[in-house]
Amino acid sequence: MKILIFLSILFSAIAFPALGELTDADLDKIRLIINEEIKPIKADIVSLKTDVAWMRGKLESVDKQFESVDKQFESVDKQFESVNKQFESVGKQITHVTYITYGLIALIVAAIAIPQILIAWRAEKSRSLERKVEMLTEEIETLKRQQIIHPRDA
Repeated sequence: MKILIFLSILFSAIAFPALGELTDADLDKIRLIINEEIKPIKADIVSLKTDVAWMRGKLESVDKQFESVDKQFESVDKQFESVNKQFESVGKQITHVTYITYGLIALIVAAIAIPQILIAWRAEKSRSLERKVEMLTEEIETLKRQQIIHPRDA
């Protein structure tokens, strides 16, 4: 309880000077001090405003440069698109030429292989016929010999 009374008196003593009123002279002194403190702040604000205006000018210049670079990039992109289209066209032509080359190779192989196959087939057929002729000739010779040896009664 003593502590509570002591703290109440202490807080009252601290708050008592706050109840006093300011005079006009005090208010004028405060205004003068504030005005003196505001002058450098105003100068800083003016300086900052000029700096901000200068930076805005620089930013506008940079923005214009970016726009110029963007236009150049768009031009380069269009050129790349044109080159890509040309590459696609060349690729299609190369594919077409490749297919034609494959077709010509197949045609050349067929032109060489078919006659060779026909020649080989005819040669085999000719050999087969020659063998048959030889067999028949031998058979005829055998029959002639038999008739000479054993003539038939006529």
